[in-house]
Amino acid sequence: MSDLVRPRNRLPLPAFPLLGARLRSATITIGAIGVVAIAIVLAAWINLQARHAADQVSHAIEIRERAERFLGRLRDAETGQRGYLLTGQAAYLEPFTEGSATAGPELDVLEALVDADPAQKQRVASLRETMRLKLTELNRTIELTRNGRREEAVAMMRDGPGIATMDKLRDAVQEIQQTENIRLRSLYRSEERRRLWGSTGIVVALAGLAFAAWQLLRRRQRRSTELAVSNAELEQMVNDRTRELEGERLRIEALLRDVNHRVGNNLAMVSALLNVQSRQTREPAVKAALGQAQSRIQAIAAGQRRLRLDIETDAIEARPYMEDLLAEIGKSAEGRPITIDLDMDSIRLPGRDAVSYVVIVNELVTNAIKHAFPDNMAGRIAIRLERAEQDGEPALSLSIEDDGIGMPAENHSKGLGQTVIASLLRSMRATMTTLPLHPGTDRPGTRVTVIFPKRDSA
Repeated sequence: MSDLVRPRNRLPLPAFPLLGARLRSATITIGAIGVVAIAIVLAAWINLQARHAADQVSHAIEIRERAERFLGRLRDAETGQRGYLLTGQAAYLEPFTEGSATAGPELDVLEALVDADPAQKQRVASLRETMRLKLTELNRTIELTRNGRREEAVAMMRDGPGIATMDKLRDAVQEIQQTENIRLRSLYRSEERRRLWGSTGIVVALAGLAFAAWQLLRRRQRRSTELAVSNAELEQMVNDRTRELEGERLRIEALLRDVNHRVGNNLAMVSALLNVQSRQTREPAVKAALGQAQSRIQAIAAGQRRLRLDIETDAIEARPYMEDLLAEIGKSAEGRPITIDLDMDSIRLPGRDAVSYVVIVNELVTNAIKHAFPDNMAGRIAIRLERAEQDGEPALSLSIEDDGIGMPAENHSKGLGQTVIASLLRSMRATMTTLPLHPGTDRPGTRVTVIFPKRDSA
């Protein structure tokens, strides 16, 4: 009798624990999916906010640059006016005319940029009225000088409201830029807070996922071989996902290299087009200008193709980068007895400034090759890049030394290369000094030293 009863008691009992286990597993799975969904929504929201913040940052930076460009146009006009008044030479009217003609369009662009900000718009309107007064004063002095009343024009320039008007323009532009600086700092702080909250949310989501996985693992350990197989499959899925993420990282790095290479190739194509144009022109000055532009574009293209950024730090190893650059520059000195040496510490350069370093080194070394060793003179050019300090802060020191004939006693001309270098140094807040390497000798040489202060990562 007992043998008959036992089968009937055993058949229905396992169904209830199995159903409960499945319900608990399903609940944990649903919770894990919910956590993942929340993490995905949070990541999408962070990405959307980051894009919006990036647009606002770009807009604020453009307003600052446009304001500075507008002020620069008026400075050019004022410089041309003063040069004409003091010398009487009509050549100074060119920067005056260009600055006067372009200041208004620059202000129009600035006004369009600040259209959504009533306070900034009011400041731009004030700039327009002040600009009108300044241009009226400049045109009046120019007209007086043309009519032979130069002393009256000079007195008007010295005693009139022109200086105060220019100061007012500078103050207004500075106020516009300061407002945008405040906005940028606010955006940076908001972005930092957003990243903090986003990171916290992701960590919480990951902790929730880890807890859910732990619960599943505990239940799987108490289950049969079928659940152990499911656990192995889950581990395989995790491994596959890890490989996918690693492959994605490698793909992104490959895409970055491909983008840099394509940019370099596009610049090389521009250089080739300039070469074709240079061959077609018959004007020596135009041919020389196109040749200089082609050389600079080739250097930038070579640097861009060799750009190997660290995806985590956005930096590059400077030594191999500079070695490739100098090898490219050395091709221009083939056949001449000039030695180019590189002496530098183990330094990593920020990716955003890498091409700027290329242009500066290219201009200085190329200038030394062209001018320091005339008549096929033999010589040596040494490039040094090392860590330094400026006002107690870390900095980088770049020096270009040659043992050539030295700089001329007076050099009033300012070529395109010097203009390019000056613009880059200004944007990087760097300073440059030029001194004889061996003063008092037959070949004094030249040492050009550039100090680059450490820049913020933002």
